[in-house]
Amino acid sequence: MMQERSGSRTSRRSYSALAGVLLLLTVSFAVPTVSAHEGEDHSDAKATAPKAASSTVAVRTAERNVQTPAGQFRARLRQSPPDPRTYEEAQFVIDLSEQIEGGFGGSEPQPLEGATITARVTTSDGKTIADRVPAHAEGTGSYGVHYAFGDDGNYKIIFDVRTSDNRQLAVDFPVAVSSAPINWTFWFGLAALALVSVGAVFGYSYSWKSDGVTGRDIARKTLPVGACALAFLVLGTVALAYFEPPRERRVIAAPPQRSATAAETTSAIGDPALGGSGALITIAKESQLLFGIRTAPIEERRIVSGLTTAGAVRARPDARAVITPPVSGRVSLNSGITLGASVGRGQRIGSIEQVLGAPEQASLEAQRIQLRTAVLEQQARASEQQANAQQARTRLNQAQRELQRATNLLEVGAAPRRRVEEAQTAVRIAEQEVRAAEDQVRVATQQAQLARESVGRVDPVRTFPLVSPITGIITELRVTTGQQVEAGAELLSVINLTTIFLEARVFERDLAAVRGSGRAAYTAPALNDEVYRIGEGGEGRLVSTGQSVDPQTRTVPVIFEVRNPLGRLREGMFVEITLDTSGGARVLSVPKQSIITEQGRTFVYVFDGGERFERRLVVLGSEGQDFYEVRSGLQAGERVVVEGIYQLRSTQPGG
Repeated sequence: MMQERSGSRTSRRSYSALAGVLLLLTVSFAVPTVSAHEGEDHSDAKATAPKAASSTVAVRTAERNVQTPAGQFRARLRQSPPDPRTYEEAQFVIDLSEQIEGGFGGSEPQPLEGATITARVTTSDGKTIADRVPAHAEGTGSYGVHYAFGDDGNYKIIFDVRTSDNRQLAVDFPVAVSSAPINWTFWFGLAALALVSVGAVFGYSYSWKSDGVTGRDIARKTLPVGACALAFLVLGTVALAYFEPPRERRVIAAPPQRSATAAETTSAIGDPALGGSGALITIAKESQLLFGIRTAPIEERRIVSGLTTAGAVRARPDARAVITPPVSGRVSLNSGITLGASVGRGQRIGSIEQVLGAPEQASLEAQRIQLRTAVLEQQARASEQQANAQQARTRLNQAQRELQRATNLLEVGAAPRRRVEEAQTAVRIAEQEVRAAEDQVRVATQQAQLARESVGRVDPVRTFPLVSPITGIITELRVTTGQQVEAGAELLSVINLTTIFLEARVFERDLAAVRGSGRAAYTAPALNDEVYRIGEGGEGRLVSTGQSVDPQTRTVPVIFEVRNPLGRLREGMFVEITLDTSGGARVLSVPKQSIITEQGRTFVYVFDGGERFERRLVVLGSEGQDFYEVRSGLQAGERVVVEGIYQLRSTQPGG
């Protein structure tokens, strides 16, 4: 017995020793990590870190020229890091300067000192995230703001500036924030800590179970070890989160403060004499996706260019109808007949009740009396004819009996054959009289019925249907149910705008340029600036060119027939029509949405491959509805930015 207890205690001690070893092993793995950081000499690192950061830190710069009634200012933003992550403190430094005199080629801008600046952070759609974030001075004309974004997405940081002499201005810059990657080291370490803690508690509990302890005694004896394991797990997690956070953490260096050299300045702003043409901008691929930058190729196209004029939408003559009543009376419209309702050809849309006046009613009453008299006469005649028919049937019966008697006498030799023949003749005559009398009865009955129906048709109220002659939409409704109208009055209008006419007014001096060309293009505000072609490469056709000149405007109408895009055009709307005078030639062209105009010069942003974009001066030729002809500055095959230009204009190459 003593040996068994001794063996049990030995076993328990063995498992206890095993649990202790596991805990010590865990501590031995954790402590070196802590001690390595604690024993590391940070003095040199702290002294040299800024120098290293200043030489390697990536900085995004953006520049704005702000023109206000109080003066002309320049704001240059330096942002570190250029791709901020969530919960990562981003640093923004704005360099403010004022152009005292002159423009391009004038005196250098002077730093703006003593200004009071606060920052606002909003989403791309204008929702405020943070307001009145204070900025601190970081040098002459430089002011810094630190901010950590709580979620990824597109934002704007807006700097509200009040100068020392109480002039105010605001400048904004776009900021794209992404999510920080997960730090898997933290999660693997947390799993290892949890596994060791649970293993220690389980091993200690199992040692008591091997000694025969069960139930609540095991829990009571294991509780101290469990508390130690839990404390170890909590402390280990805190230490792990401190040295290896759940998401990757970067060391953010402050934006470098230095002045650009002449070469760097020329590279940043391009050629000042050409308004900045040749400036190179670098944007990371991730930022390009966040900014929504999209490009389009430069290629030769057949653009509709030439004479641009205002036009109007007209309905086809056979697509318009006015419904009028044939008689005077009271209108009754069917349900659902209202402005904008669709009706089909031949559809009954209502009715009109004709109500006669006193003279007409007196005349109708006299006609009704005459017809009633005629009914009585026809009924009397029908009765007379029925009596005649009855008499004829009586004579027929008598003749048939006489024929039967003569036939019987002939069979016994008591009568001659001539008597039988006479009786047969009398029967035939009687049958004819019966048929004639029945025909007379039928005719008299029909005439009496017609007379009675004529009396019923003589009514002071008569109803006439109102029918739509075409398929279309009700555009005008001038009556309501129950309204009294005159014959020929316009009750409502129906129009069909599935196919429409576009009427362009061309001055007589321009007729020679547009004569013979059936190509055109048109757009309108109702079409969201979408461009539709007419003629070659598009739907529609040239219908006619007017043969007379308007004496007031000295213009000639040019009519095109086109399909109505999704029914968005209405009669009378203005459209912008470009009549093609180019002769169908293919020219090098650039999309209109890629063009930037500044101080009389025209620029585009050319995609230079990878992460580079070039601001380039171009010379345009003829203008189409959606493209410009390019005279110089671009070559076929190059790609220009058509979306995301706002972000490019606010971004300059990093210094």
